[in-house]
Amino acid sequence: MKDKVFLHTKENISIIVKKYLLCLLPLIIYGIYKNGYLLYSRNLISFPEIFKIVYLLLISFCVYLIINKLIFKKSFWSLDLVFILVIPLFMPSNINIVIYTLGLFISYLLVSILGKKLKFNKMAFCKLFIILLLVLFSNYTYLNSGEALNIYSLNLWDNLWGRNIGGIATSNIILGLIILIIFCLTNIYKKSVAISSLLTFLILTLILNDFNINIITYSTPILGIILLNIDTTSTPVTKKAMIIYGTMHGILTSILTTYLNLNEGVFISTLFLSFFALLLDKILEKW
Repeated sequence: MKDKVFLHTKENISIIVKKYLLCLLPLIIYGIYKNGYLLYSRNLISFPEIFKIVYLLLISFCVYLIINKLIFKKSFWSLDLVFILVIPLFMPSNINIVIYTLGLFISYLLVSILGKKLKFNKMAFCKLFIILLLVLFSNYTYLNSGEALNIYSLNLWDNLWGRNIGGIATSNIILGLIILIIFCLTNIYKKSVAISSLLTFLILTLILNDFNINIITYSTPILGIILLNIDTTSTPVTKKAMIIYGTMHGILTSILTTYLNLNEGVFISTLFLSFFALLLDKILEKW
């Protein structure tokens, strides 16, 4: 089976999915180290909690199987498998497992139904839905146990390598940029959207923050721009539209990250703009 959305490749969809998942592996391993092993070594969490990101990934995989295979009888190999395994990487390290499971199941069921009529970024929708439940019914914070106690003394380099506050497996900016380079070397990734968005975000955020260099350690928006762009169906398809869309995305993400919420701004901007991606294509076709 070939994927008939945007992808300029003759590769089988299963190969494409496997390539994306392989690229996520370094982030997952680092997440286990930073939000697992380091905390366990200081007696801040128990041994089973070292592998919390693994539990979240297994839950995501089970939800995918139940909804995609059992309910909707779809093919196993689809980009949705990548989407649903990206979502837990952005979760707070102290996320309640029950809330995550219920939130993901409900939100993924909704996007599976709504996605038949609308094109929007499924990852952003599910992430924001889960965070909404977290805010309403649990403790909303991205601080892990060590960060909450303020026991670390870190420099800029430490933060770039992932020791900053962020998702359970999306705090390592260096790994994120390496993954972006790998993505851009393929024909399965809209590099124009990601690069224009990332450059616009960094430049504008520097300006809005009085050129404070620490903004380059904002891992969630940076990794969000890179990984949310995997969803090729919710962004424009023409070259000009992709660049304009990416620039708009970078501007909106910068504003929301600076003035609204550091960790959710990129998901709000991605979800909002994804509703207008096809419209942008149609407008520019007339020029």
